[in-house]
Amino acid sequence: MDAIFNVFHHAQYSHDGPVLGALLSPIPPIQDPTLLHRFHKDSNVFSIQFDITNYLKIPHSSVPKGEANAWIDIYVAYWKAIGEILRAETGHHRHDWAIKVYEAWKEVMNLVIRGYSGSAGFAAWTLPVLYTAGKYLRVFAIKADEEQAAKVGNGAIHMEADGIGDDVTSGAFEKNERLEDAARVINRVFTLCISDRYVDTYHQSILSTIKLSAWLFSRAPMEDSRKWGLYHTTNLLFKTYFKVPPFPSALFSRRNPSLT
Repeated sequence: MDAIFNVFHHAQYSHDGPVLGALLSPIPPIQDPTLLHRFHKDSNVFSIQFDITNYLKIPHSSVPKGEANAWIDIYVAYWKAIGEILRAETGHHRHDWAIKVYEAWKEVMNLVIRGYSGSAGFAAWTLPVLYTAGKYLRVFAIKADEEQAAKVGNGAIHMEADGIGDDVTSGAFEKNERLEDAARVINRVFTLCISDRYVDTYHQSILSTIKLSAWLFSRAPMEDSRKWGLYHTTNLLFKTYFKVPPFPSALFSRRNPSLT
């Protein structure tokens, strides 16, 4: 775990968003192809919370105190998701690997969103973390839907807790069930970014002169605003929705009145 968390602390210290985002990738770097295998092997399901806490809550840490617990939760979920990916690569649960990976990665995504919307309030320079989590949520959703379609198509559905048997027809499943689910999650990211308040330096000086309400000064300057995340998130949403026919063009205006 040293290899990941040494880089993590350096990225936090230098406010290097792209490096911090790359650390949350489910794909190992070319220069270190065994990184994720080592990361997952260094702990187990019983001690992962304790282990990551020890790596993140160190003396003189560059991680803001209010953010430490949020990052711990994210990396615990990330460790579990990497475990599902590695088991899939080695042939375990081969019939439902994509669905398990999607569900595990969705937990990572939800915790990342909580890091920005909750009390931790991740800074805007960390937005590449949000990009990485969203990008692979879409990728894993597509794989999970393809896996489900293949199981339905070849009659490989087996009896499960919900009573589904091998006589199920393809109409019993939504063709893009998980991609649509991913779109809803990514739409939360869009809302998170567009709802961020900011005020530029010029208007801030005017507001100061006329002594407008104090709450206005709590808004971040544009360079510190999450609104920068709209560019990437909008692109990701369109790529996602175009895979889910018919394209729901009214979704933005319906769920985000601020756009109309």
